[in-house]
Amino acid sequence: MTRLLLPGRTPAGTVPSLIAAGYEVTEVEFTTRVALPLDELRQALDEPWDWLVVTSPATVPALAELGVPAAFRVAAVGSTTANTLAEHGIDVGLVADPGGGSAMVAAFPPGPGRVLLPGAAEPSAEPRRGLESRGWTVRHVAVYRTEPVAVAVGVVADWQAGRFDAFIVTAGSVARAAVQAAGLPGPPVVALGQPSADASRACGLEVAAVARRPDAPGLLAAIGCWNSSTRSPRQ
Repeated sequence: MTRLLLPGRTPAGTVPSLIAAGYEVTEVEFTTRVALPLDELRQALDEPWDWLVVTSPATVPALAELGVPAAFRVAAVGSTTANTLAEHGIDVGLVADPGGGSAMVAAFPPGPGRVLLPGAAEPSAEPRRGLESRGWTVRHVAVYRTEPVAVAVGVVADWQAGRFDAFIVTAGSVARAAVQAAGLPGPPVVALGQPSADASRACGLEVAAVARRPDAPGLLAAIGCWNSSTRSPRQ
């Protein structure tokens, strides 16, 4: 049976689908999110913005705590983010689905104008880079940071012994935390999008496949293609 190592947070439906397809799944928390002071975001929300772009559900608690002015147009990366915003009473005017920073850039109208982009302290290059290239002035505000957590000794031992057939990487922070905990070399990586693939390579990991869509169907397709190409899954 092909054994996969997954981080604790994956697109909804990923784990049940993998188990149903016959994979052995090991879920591990590699990182945790730490909320940051919201003084900068509070100040930013008092300014005029053409758009508020939300790239992750992890950003929503901060926005829900402070409140989003009714005049703001809100754009969400992915349906999960959009649904989380809606659950907190925040209206969403634009959804890039399938999600991903590049998808948001493709769906976004051309500038000029001002965009507020709250999110992680270590954000991906997209969508900021793409929005700026389309004429928008973008201000990023950090509302949380991602930190590595201790990984179980048994998981580290299995990693180092090559007992995982593939490692599913959903964010650069996951790849960095795994290498920090278990070292190199690691299992082949199936990445949830190009930013995760690039970060994995930067950590010294080998990328075997990249999901074309940053959602569960895209990830499952990439894993299936990788597994078929190896032709020698562990039995």
